Amino acid sequence: MLTGRLYFSDPWQKEFDAVVTGTKQDQSGYWISLSQSAFYPEGGGQPCDTGTLTGPNGECRVREVQADQQQEVWHRLEARGDCPLPKTGDRVNGKIDWEQRFDRMQQHTGEHILANCVFRIAGGFTHGLHIGQEVSSIDVTLPDHATRLPEEMLDQIEMMANRRIAEDDPIVCRFPKKDELPLLPLRKVPTVQEDVRVCMVGDYEMVACGGTHLARTSQVGQIKILYAEPARGKTRVFFLCGLRAAAHYSQSYKALREAANLLFCKQQEVPGRVGALLTSGADTRRELIALRRLQTLSKAQGLLESAIPLPKGGRVIAAQLEPGDADAMDELAAELVRNSGVIAILCAPRDQKTLCLFARSEDREEDMKQLLLSCGARGGGEPAFVRGAAGDPGVLDAALNTLTHSSTLSGQKGAIP
Repeated sequence: MLTGRLYFSDPWQKEFDAVVTGTKQDQSGYWISLSQSAFYPEGGGQPCDTGTLTGPNGECRVREVQADQQQEVWHRLEARGDCPLPKTGDRVNGKIDWEQRFDRMQQHTGEHILANCVFRIAGGFTHGLHIGQEVSSIDVTLPDHATRLPEEMLDQIEMMANRRIAEDDPIVCRFPKKDELPLLPLRKVPTVQEDVRVCMVGDYEMVACGGTHLARTSQVGQIKILYAEPARGKTRVFFLCGLRAAAHYSQSYKALREAANLLFCKQQEVPGRVGALLTSGADTRRELIALRRLQTLSKAQGLLESAIPLPKGGRVIAAQLEPGDADAMDELAAELVRNSGVIAILCAPRDQKTLCLFARSEDREEDMKQLLLSCGARGGGEPAFVRGAAGDPGVLDAALNTLTHSSTLSGQKGAIP
């Protein structure tokens, strides 16, 4: 039953009077049906309207609108204060949230124009619309199972769509007779069999649709394609229409202008200037890493000179390094254990953890992995060279204590138990 749906006859109607014809209660709340309604129920990718209903007991919010299988439209209400909700037979006055409705009419009407342009330029078949809170999207099946649209083609589609908007063509929605329907040049086959409503945009777009639409294409304002990406074997095109597109342009322009001011260049020069800065920054980072590596390796001689003798021969180097030394810790350890009789236990802080590297000379046989684990750290590697990490910064002192006081430690043949 499609009678009583005022948004069909006049999608610009913001207010109406009606009588409550039924009520029901479920887990989501209290619902009512009305003798007529301007509230659009969720469907076809377009979210439902919200607004207010004022009855004999005061005003309540319309939070959700749905149509059941019998095409009865139900409104989920939320009371304001202690006022009882309307009941069957009550007369009510409804007001829809107009800014929200107008925004969705811009997105929905713009989608018709965009889908038509996708069809004409790319041969793409649009399956559905999703109007999100910030961005809308359509899913498109492309010829030859393609899942991507080239940027040049997206530009062509966007340009054609905005030209259609500028032509200010009329938009007409109606219910054709059953014998007339098969003769109409619809862009795609209707998804319903009964009460098929057709939306016609100018002389180039005709498709079955039960949503709310603007009166003329110029009211869409503009269409902006943001990007397109593969999605489940199709292409998903993300876009903005009307005031959303205008707001996006304003924000983007301000950001571009601020970037140009910071870079002391013209706006069209920003991408080139940023690219040059990124290249220069990458070169600088590489140079810095190389210098830091040399600085870390330069510590080897001083660490060797400060090595602590072990009770049964050999020496241990225990060093708490700086965060910047972490990347070159492997090379530093390798340099240290080239010397005979050396055990190196190195630590450096990173991301609230302590990175550990334990290594020994070839002429020693202590198991560095066992030593690492015995200090409460986790890691892996060979018995002579192991890396790990610990949450406790005291891992260095624990390892040094084990090496210098273990009664089973042997300088040549022993192992850390």
